[in-house]
Amino acid sequence: MTLPLPQLDARLAALRVALADEAPPPSTDRAVAAAMARAARAGPAKARAPRRFDAWFAWPIALAASITVLSFVIRAVPPQSPADPEAARAATQDLPATASFMPLVPIAELERAGDALIVPARMSRMSLAQFGLPVNPARAADAIDTELLVRPDGAVLALRFVH
Repeated sequence: MTLPLPQLDARLAALRVALADEAPPPSTDRAVAAAMARAARAGPAKARAPRRFDAWFAWPIALAASITVLSFVIRAVPPQSPADPEAARAATQDLPATASFMPLVPIAELERAGDALIVPARMSRMSLAQFGLPVNPARAADAIDTELLVRPDGAVLALRFVH
């Protein structure tokens, strides 16, 4: 049931007048104030006192949380490069030996790029096929260190392999 706005205003005004004299008795106000004062005096002392079980239970939880965080950090550490230079050379033998950037866009767009950024990245060898380079299927899952020439808007302009 929807009432027109003037009729609703009239009903609300009548309700306001009818409830204006309604208030709790003074004894109720005094009882509520006394209960609040008792709670203020007794509350903080009880809240500050630690229980023996709570203190004991905090140490195992802290230990478990620390172990969990450490396990995630250890898993996130990238694998170390091989210490043997011969193994490192063998891992990159099928990569093109270029020291300059390989353009991925027309040269005219490279010239218009202006302030481009060089961003280091690790790419999978399978992504070489997207650039038209040969890929050894036996090592398709290996990662390659590269540097990308990137425009400020995020578009990749050129690619360079880092040995």
